[in-house]
Amino acid sequence: MINWRSRLTGIASGDQAIFVTRKAFWSVGGFPDLPLMEDIALSRKLKRLCRPLCIAAPAVTSGRRWDHHGLWRTIVLMWRLRLAYYLGAEPARRALAYARIMPSPAQSSAGP
Repeated sequence: MINWRSRLTGIASGDQAIFVTRKAFWSVGGFPDLPLMEDIALSRKLKRLCRPLCIAAPAVTSGRRWDHHGLWRTIVLMWRLRLAYYLGAEPARRALAYARIMPSPAQSSAGP
């Protein structure tokens, strides 16, 4: 589902393992100084240079948050955060909402 969305939009997120040449990375200014959605912002800038190539080989990334919080809850939150990003919501507020709603599994299992 996520790969289909990325192939359709040309926008990838960090957990999809974005590979980029150094020249292209620096030509768009590198990672933007954002507390959240920096991968989306970078992907949008890179898309202006050229359409991304999606490879078929799988990338192994951590699924802890997805496992801990569940598929649908995580998908709904990510889409809400993306919508807020596209509508211009303040980055610090988005990051705070993400941390509050989706604490890392280590944070949520830590004692008082």
